[in-house]
Amino acid sequence: MALTLVTVRLVKFLAIYLALSTAFLVAKITLVFLDIFSPDAKNRLFQRVMAKDKAMCPKGETYQVEEFLTLKSYKSLLYSQVVGIFKVVGKGRPAEDSALVRLDGQTETTLLSYATGSRPLVVCFGSYTCPPFRDALSDFAVLAEDYRNVADFLLVYIEEAHPSDGWRFHSGPQILQHRTVEQRCDAARAMLHDRAGRFDVAVDTMGNAANHTYGAFPDRLYVIQNGVVAHEGGKGPFLFNPSEVRDWLNEHLDALDNNNNTNDRK
Repeated sequence: MALTLVTVRLVKFLAIYLALSTAFLVAKITLVFLDIFSPDAKNRLFQRVMAKDKAMCPKGETYQVEEFLTLKSYKSLLYSQVVGIFKVVGKGRPAEDSALVRLDGQTETTLLSYATGSRPLVVCFGSYTCPPFRDALSDFAVLAEDYRNVADFLLVYIEEAHPSDGWRFHSGPQILQHRTVEQRCDAARAMLHDRAGRFDVAVDTMGNAANHTYGAFPDRLYVIQNGVVAHEGGKGPFLFNPSEVRDWLNEHLDALDNNNNTNDRK
């Protein structure tokens, strides 16, 4: 069984590698062609694509097509796929109690320690340089406020999606990739300075254990209840959607109400 799973994952990785490499090469050749023959058409096409893709283009931020077609962007996209393919957890499976560090940079903790009894634990993974994550932080804060009486909320700050020394976007915060846990804590505190909320925050270890275990890079949402993954959100950036967690929590509340009504009739 284990060998079969590894084989399936390797085949999936090879398929994604070939598809991504081909798409990247075609896009790069097309960009060079448009640069030579029609720069205006290149810019219009890119702006039209970005206007449709709200996940990659938060309000008030602008991007250049060249930022998406670099060797660093290619490596980051490939790394994101590897993290997703080889994650350990999944919906309906036991949640892993990954090691984390509190924002003081010293105190060790674990992911499941933030769960309280049978209350759902909503876990949001991400970093402040990721545009969709940054854009959705206010939604996550509202979610934590609206459901604070029935669920616990944890934000796990992971490695930067677009560090200034990696796949960099000129729009948005400029943060170097973390070399120490203190730097990761500094980045998380800077995020909270701009986008605070009523949720717990911890950072991933420098071995990126939680990130790799949960296939989180660049951003992802989970709901854990009674030690089991009850909801596995889509892989960011395109499928990162806090509204799915709201729907799950509403269904959870409906189930609680039905159970209470049943018990009352008894």
